[in-house]
Amino acid sequence: MKTNFITVLCALGLGVVATSCDKTDGAIYSGDANKVSFLSASTSVNMEGGSVSIPVGRTSSSGELSVPVTLAATGAGYTDVFKVDGPIVFADGQGKSYAKVNYGDFSVIDPSALSVSAAGLDVNVGLAFPVSLTIEGDLLSPTKIGSVNVLASSRLEFEPIGTAAINSIEGWWGEELTCEVHKAVGANVYKLISPFEFNNFAFMIASDGETVLCPNQVIYNDGTYGPVTMGGVTGKVEDGKVVLEVTGYTVSAGSFGGGVEIISLPDM
Repeated sequence: MKTNFITVLCALGLGVVATSCDKTDGAIYSGDANKVSFLSASTSVNMEGGSVSIPVGRTSSSGELSVPVTLAATGAGYTDVFKVDGPIVFADGQGKSYAKVNYGDFSVIDPSALSVSAAGLDVNVGLAFPVSLTIEGDLLSPTKIGSVNVLASSRLEFEPIGTAAINSIEGWWGEELTCEVHKAVGANVYKLISPFEFNNFAFMIASDGETVLCPNQVIYNDGTYGPVTMGGVTGKVEDGKVVLEVTGYTVSAGSFGGGVEIISLPDM
């Protein structure tokens, strides 16, 4: 394949400055006490330690307050993995608290996105899971931010699991080869270590056990044309092997054409 001809992504209007202190300011708000609101309608959080926390402000800081919150998600199985820890609790003197969401084994659901970014010859890999939180309308402050769209993201850690065999006869390398393979902790994401004597690249087997996701990634550096991107990949598991059908191995000047990479993993 290498020798083929080139074809040419705040402020809250409560009586609290929630991000800097827990005191209220009656000059800003003099209406009903103990009304609440999320600080923004959308936010991104990192998944770490089995839970994520979303800030919530209230219009006063006097007395204790418990506020119910509900979670919803459109992704299949998301509400089985992501669960609200309980009501939002404000202690006496607090103008800001948090909605806490616990999460379990996210390998059983599919993320909305698999992100892969280059880090030298390695790649950083992350998963994103969108959920939403809602507070009942009669509890809302004048800002009325009663729902927040939360994008929970996890940066994956990998550990070696053995050796992968790659049939690249109809692919980039033009022959069969082997390489070290790593698997993500808690997710069905795999990383091939320098399979073509250059960059690592990653892919994910979806929760159906059949669909394979592989974003566009640089896999080689051609001496004449520079970085080679393996792009437009359609993946599947077939006969116990990962099959990547590649639309094109492209460089800045054009494309070397498409191909197929067939990968045998040690845990399949």
